[in-house]
Amino acid sequence: MALSNPPPFHSRHHHASLAKHGMVAAAHPLAVIAGLDALREGGTAMDACIAMSCVTSVVLPHLCGLGGDAFLIYYEASTGKAVALNASGPPGDRSALDNLLKDERVTARASDSTSGKNQAGRAGKRPCILPQDGILSVAVPGLPYALDAASRRFGVLGLKRCLEPAIRLTEEGFVVFPSFEKAVTLEREKIASYPECARIYLPGGNPPRAGEIFRQLDLAQTLREFVQGGAEWFYLGPFAAAFMRMNDELRGTFTGEEFPRYLREPPEFYEPLTGAYRGYTILETGPVSQGFLVLEMLNILEGFDMPSLDPLSATSIHLIVEAKKLAFSDRNAYAGDPGSCGFDVKRYISKERANQLRAKIDPERTGAWCEGPATMGDTTSFVAVDSQGNACSFIQSIAFSFGSGLVVPGTGVILNNRAGRSFLLLEGHPNCIAPGKKPMHTLNCYIVLKDGRFFIAGGTPGGDGQPQWNVQILHLMLDHGAGPQEAVDFPRWTSFPGTDVKDLWEAPELRLESRFPEEAFEGLTRRGHKVRKLSPWSSQGAAQIIMRDPDSGLLLGGSDKRANGLALGY
Repeated sequence: MALSNPPPFHSRHHHASLAKHGMVAAAHPLAVIAGLDALREGGTAMDACIAMSCVTSVVLPHLCGLGGDAFLIYYEASTGKAVALNASGPPGDRSALDNLLKDERVTARASDSTSGKNQAGRAGKRPCILPQDGILSVAVPGLPYALDAASRRFGVLGLKRCLEPAIRLTEEGFVVFPSFEKAVTLEREKIASYPECARIYLPGGNPPRAGEIFRQLDLAQTLREFVQGGAEWFYLGPFAAAFMRMNDELRGTFTGEEFPRYLREPPEFYEPLTGAYRGYTILETGPVSQGFLVLEMLNILEGFDMPSLDPLSATSIHLIVEAKKLAFSDRNAYAGDPGSCGFDVKRYISKERANQLRAKIDPERTGAWCEGPATMGDTTSFVAVDSQGNACSFIQSIAFSFGSGLVVPGTGVILNNRAGRSFLLLEGHPNCIAPGKKPMHTLNCYIVLKDGRFFIAGGTPGGDGQPQWNVQILHLMLDHGAGPQEAVDFPRWTSFPGTDVKDLWEAPELRLESRFPEEAFEGLTRRGHKVRKLSPWSSQGAAQIIMRDPDSGLLLGGSDKRANGLALGY
């Protein structure tokens, strides 16, 4: 199908924020201000991201915080090299499958005995899943380690300076946005189930109202102590002790060895996954991140003449959706912590694997649906480029909104529910829970190189939507020359299901914003897709992008209108 109705891509500069020296993009203006201030004071892109990380932990506490995880890619201009970090953690040491399947809190959640298919495609009884909140859903947090390690390796300002804006906001308070009020309202039942969380986020029994000033004095003290003691304070000191007191009271699976071990055997910086797409180099976070899905999908699409297709057309959407389904099927069936299950990601990001999968795609008919769930995630991502040309893409999360619902008493820190959200209780599966094993993650972020030099840094929150939306945006920018703001403003779709364990047998559905033309809906329906029309600007991600224009050398920024952030530079 030829490009009969070209999309309105004027130039890469169109509607984009422009800057000469440095730029940041994030989902909240207070985070943007903190990141830009760090750059203007001579900080690196990493300093800016650390400042934005901590501010978002304060103003978007339902999405992220010290009780969660982080993944990042950092590009060093002086060497032209990039490194990545996966700062996620395992469950408690008493998380053996046999133990959990005997726990009444797990067995009470067991599915009925109706026949279904597990993620490896075998017929049989549906497996139990872990509780999606509470102590059994918690994994060791990785963000505190990431902040400390990244600051030491790539920062120049130090943790104390980078955390100043966040600490000030916890003490002086910040103005509640309507989105925050809505998040608390939507999760009111879960919050109310946990007294410490309810004390903070349901003061007087009600959610904080938009326009009110919201303070978090417990979190302020925690951040101050973290500045002084760094990762050791969190994993070896008072925080770890407070966590274990709560764990023991709630009959958790932690023994007290997990936090110290995380610091003794910490995540390591590594060379990110690398893929090639039409002459560009795509860098992605490796497993346990599911960033390899972006590379696998792009490899499949490279065999189609995507630049000639109207991205608003049913044909273009159909091909990307089918590539997504095939890649996600690989993820659901084979992916797990490489350190525990031997998952060889190189096989799945190879051109040979793409050729095999591409042959299964019928341009005129939808294929079999990938097996897996369909839950949206609660995460935040941000990007920065500094005056030296260093770039960072950073993403962090506590998994579902308000994570496990648990706040470690006296700290203000919400704990993640990553173990509950991501692990399978299915013997023999590569992503089956086990002590010391990290769950597969939806979190991923990317950097694109052009002729070996930095070109684009980007990312988006949104659970299993992340790889789908990242591919859609990269397709628009690399195949059609869209600028960063045009790409994030473009109509977006999401193919369900994905990978979250709580919805393993949800009915398949393709959800599109209503700004797509009617011909696209009709063409997709004709091809066999079950289509659902969403609002024009549905909450499908909050993408943040910075690119270096190869002609002018200027920095161009794009920030998703589906969130409250912006891109800003100097």
